[in-house]
Amino acid sequence: MSKTDQLLSKLDKVKPNGKNKWLACCPAHPDKSPSLAVKETEDGKILIHCFSGCHVIDVVGAIGLELSDLMPDDPTYKKGSKPPAFNRYEMFDRIAYEAIILSIAIRQLLSGKTLDAKDQERVVLAENTINDIARECRR
Repeated sequence: MSKTDQLLSKLDKVKPNGKNKWLACCPAHPDKSPSLAVKETEDGKILIHCFSGCHVIDVVGAIGLELSDLMPDDPTYKKGSKPPAFNRYEMFDRIAYEAIILSIAIRQLLSGKTLDAKDQERVVLAENTINDIARECRR
């Protein structure tokens, strides 16, 4: 069984989302609909991202794995190779998701409510994520 198959077997509501990509419920937080993206790269690395903001270490720990379980057993790196780039659709989807987070926070503030510390951290994460994607697009 491949490392990707082992990971996917420990997740709930796994569904394919393209070639070597899946969505699943995140095991690190109460998740009713899939918010965890899983992608296997050509060189065998497993990339995971929780759209609710869970850290990778928390996600893998929640299913009894370690970060090393996301890497190939015998990695082969080529000098000068770049990290895998996300395609424009993945970047657009991520920006749209982060914009929703910001929109919800703005509506809450406009209605006179305050943001607790966790919500403030999530707003900062959304802002940083959008800025990171913008920088990536300028390369």
